[in-house]
Amino acid sequence: MSAADHWNGHYQQGKDFRPVTEPEVRLLTEHLAPGTGRRALDLGCGTGEYAAALHDLGFTTTGVDFSQVAVATAQARHHDRNGLDFRLLDVNRGGLDLLPAAEFDLITCRLFLAFVDLVPTVAGTRHLLVPAGRLLVTTPLAERQQAGRESIGLRPADLDLLRSFSWTAVAGYPLDDLLCLLLTAHPTLDRTSR
Repeated sequence: MSAADHWNGHYQQGKDFRPVTEPEVRLLTEHLAPGTGRRALDLGCGTGEYAAALHDLGFTTTGVDFSQVAVATAQARHHDRNGLDFRLLDVNRGGLDLLPAAEFDLITCRLFLAFVDLVPTVAGTRHLLVPAGRLLVTTPLAERQQAGRESIGLRPADLDLLRSFSWTAVAGYPLDDLLCLLLTAHPTLDRTSR
């Protein structure tokens, strides 16, 4: 079974994902400049709640996911919001190459990076960011998960690898049982550096 099939089944059963919390929205508000006039990309958007929160902060937002069911649900739930759209895109199959380079001021990966190939995904985000753009990663930590559920979080080596991509600034914020990393690209972004 492919990852897309797995998640399609998840969403077809009426399951959702961890709800976006008020502390998460507060973190966005406190650490990001207003979104007005800026573009955001939400990778692994699921049914679109985090993308909608970014939209509510003023960002023109695109959410992408490899689950057709999730994208259809997101489109149905949020169809009335101008400047918020959802697309089917498989990050693990070169999907990031289909998006325009240097287009996004903010890219978010909420509860997503543990399910994709880390290095090509982060390299792809760097290619999509404008100079001084930001990548916001929200993740569980593998070592804090119950036995058998470690795969839903990032391991310390994954976090070290993520930080190694020549960011000009890396800031970490605890959020309940999650970690948020806000990574800022260089103002004269070299998209090939790591």
